[in-house]
Amino acid sequence: MALLEIFFGLLAVGFLIYKWGISSFNAFEDRKLPYEKPWPFFGNIASSALQKMSFQRQLSEYYNRNRQHKVVGLFNMRTPMVQINDPEIIKKICVKDFDHFPNHQTFINSKERLLNDMLTVMKDQRWKRMRNTLSPVFTAAKMRNMFTLMNDGFAECLQHLSSQSNSEGFEVDMKVLFNKLSNDVIATTAFGLKVNSFDNPGNEFYEIGQSLVFSRGIQLFKFFLVSLLPTLFNFFKMTIFESSKVEYFVRLVVEAMKYREEHNINRPDMIQLLMEAKKEGEDNWTDDEIVAQCFIFFFAAFENNANLLCTTSFELLHNPEIQERLYEEAKEIQESLKGGSLTYDAVQKMTYMDMVVSESLRKWTLAAATDRYCSKDYTLTDDDGKVLFDFKVGDRVSIPIAGLHRDEKYFPDPQKFDPERFSEERKNELVPYTYLPFGVGPRNCIGNRYALMQVKGMLYNLILQYKIEPSPRTIKDLWASARGFNLTPRSDFWIKLVPRK
Repeated sequence: MALLEIFFGLLAVGFLIYKWGISSFNAFEDRKLPYEKPWPFFGNIASSALQKMSFQRQLSEYYNRNRQHKVVGLFNMRTPMVQINDPEIIKKICVKDFDHFPNHQTFINSKERLLNDMLTVMKDQRWKRMRNTLSPVFTAAKMRNMFTLMNDGFAECLQHLSSQSNSEGFEVDMKVLFNKLSNDVIATTAFGLKVNSFDNPGNEFYEIGQSLVFSRGIQLFKFFLVSLLPTLFNFFKMTIFESSKVEYFVRLVVEAMKYREEHNINRPDMIQLLMEAKKEGEDNWTDDEIVAQCFIFFFAAFENNANLLCTTSFELLHNPEIQERLYEEAKEIQESLKGGSLTYDAVQKMTYMDMVVSESLRKWTLAAATDRYCSKDYTLTDDDGKVLFDFKVGDRVSIPIAGLHRDEKYFPDPQKFDPERFSEERKNELVPYTYLPFGVGPRNCIGNRYALMQVKGMLYNLILQYKIEPSPRTIKDLWASARGFNLTPRSDFWIKLVPRK
């Protein structure tokens, strides 16, 4: 009898959990918004959440099946989202009527240190004041000075490669290589710390940074847990980040600021620029608010910049004629520098490099989607005044960047890697608000200049010294091989580098 009671008790608990797992799935019924039937708990993103495909591919395929609708429902796990498939409506929501959708949705409801002080999490006027504080940090003039620090990272990366080099060429896992580069560049430009992860892969900054990355391991599990069960997560006082690791970053920045003030030291990095912005502004930002901007900088740049280098290298090895043209441009720039180091201004002159990286961002967009949160009721109408959807306060909006970037309506033959799409002659063919690699509107990525100069600078140095070729372990189909929330294949990013004669 007792066993039977336990069985029925477990059955009842399982049923209640299942009902909870689907409790939000009637969100679009009464509002007459088309949507696809979601999976319990995982909504419309089950395949990527369960590591069967990349998030980019999942959203792109969902977009393709539903692009006849300008507005369509999407369940991001249990969260109902209103997906906008039409570029004109994207413009309305993200730019023209921004005051109705000024914030990102809250993915993580946790009160742990630094988390709610990050620019991407800040809301309304607090976000606006911090954005205004940070904007001068990312001007071309400031990036020009910061580029000199990046050059040291490029040189250390190339020195590491030359130690493995032989005339026949050698295999490299580009993800490991570029993770180390990205780590070292962020350490020096954002945290004022000089590390060399190529000579010392066990350095504290690299190991702690690796353990905090969201896209894998325990961090990914915690992210799912806090997204699905925020009340339970907070009840047990769990945290996304280990407090000791957060304290490490806080200590790095606060001690650096104190030391520089006491010794009148000036260095062209993020800490220095934030110190200056803090002095010149009237907002009296706390140390935690300053440190949080370096912290989010780490998350925004670390994985994304490494992935962009990987996907671009992947395309160059599959398109040798594009690689050769890029090499010719790099040679011209090198000759114009007359033996000097690469500069920020020289990077800006590489028009074909810009076309190649732009096309890589189109085909392999780093952010599969961006989002907005409705803060004021908003009636969406078409050009004829017909009501398309009534947004209510609390509605979450999804902009399917990966879907738009691979829509043949906007980018003919989207599977083809074609940098000419971004040539001066063809740029005017781009439909506004269909190419959104760094987001859109006032909430777009503030660090796009930083990301681009790092990627272009490294590619310039790499391609001058090596031909990028396939190795026996190079994947054939990245779209099919990539898993989860970034574009890293399970078999890694193996390529072959052959020294140029």
